[in-house]
Amino acid sequence: MIVRYRQMGCWLSLIITIVCSLFLMMGNASSSEQNSAETPDLSEPHQSSSVSMLTRLNSGFINIATGPLELVNQPRQEIKRTNFLFGVVPGVVKGVAWFGIREGVGISEIATFPSHQKPLLEPIDTDWLSL
Repeated sequence: MIVRYRQMGCWLSLIITIVCSLFLMMGNASSSEQNSAETPDLSEPHQSSSVSMLTRLNSGFINIATGPLELVNQPRQEIKRTNFLFGVVPGVVKGVAWFGIREGVGISEIATFPSHQKPLLEPIDTDWLSL
């Protein structure tokens, strides 16, 4: 029983660390946006608040759903970049890391979707899934 509580504590501390890191990254991103406020970005049309909230919520669900694909995508990209012998281990490590990042970002986007911010990650490229 004590082991279960220790394992839950490890997972909880990992989740808290990821969420805190994401909030720090979001703070840095918003401060850099303030510096570039001199020239307005007219490339994207202004979205209503409900549309931007739904876009962020949708992005969170997509990140959670496609997180496991990183376990295959990152090794595939690393093997393509180098070769099979030198790409497998770094690719698996990157895949596990990106899986955690994508899941954490998805959870944070779902939790903070009323904040009217842009999604944090681009959706994963799934073109390689088609045969």
